Amino acid sequence: MQANYDAILQELYTKVISIQEINEKNMWELFSNKEGYIVYTKTNPDNGIKINRTQTEIAHKPEVIANVVWDVKKRQLYDEKVETAQIVESIDNNTQIVYVRVKPPAILMSSRDLVLLQRIFKNQDGSIVIIAKSIIHQNQPPVHKVERAEMSLAGWILTPQANGMTKIVSLQCLDPKGDVPVAITNQAAKFQSDMVKALCKYVATQGAQKQ
Repeated sequence: MQANYDAILQELYTKVISIQEINEKNMWELFSNKEGYIVYTKTNPDNGIKINRTQTEIAHKPEVIANVVWDVKKRQLYDEKVETAQIVESIDNNTQIVYVRVKPPAILMSSRDLVLLQRIFKNQDGSIVIIAKSIIHQNQPPVHKVERAEMSLAGWILTPQANGMTKIVSLQCLDPKGDVPVAITNQAAKFQSDMVKALCKYVATQGAQKQ
């Protein structure tokens, strides 16, 4: 199983690094540019679902940001949409399987949950990359009346800048499954950028408390 995870994650890492660049080949379309957060979208050719890309910079080191992203138990502290988040299995120091359940995307709809395989890469240039995608895990079967969503790819690329800032690029391609109104699906890019903003605010607040 470990060897299979390694192959899945290496393929995902290569894809995330390739598509995160803004260039003609990747065909990103600008969605919004407000308050220092630049959001792009594109269609994933593998499944037809939108990939959302949020970019910003904050005055904290990649390690500080990565510690928050990697610690799934902190997710509820900054993301108000999360109902519960926990580790399902720790495979090694850099690889884990996590469970996340989020609130219903609209009234009269069910909650969504995800089982994600994650890995963190700490590169020689000082950048840190965290990737994730949905998997099936025997210890986390589907929950009654909760829709099992699918994350075909997710990534955080944290790159130190010469001015002391860290450039954050967050990618996400989420299929919420079930009967989701188009109006809700179309807000996926906004939901993702809101989550990035909330994480940055949390990191900044924690940093201020430690000073």
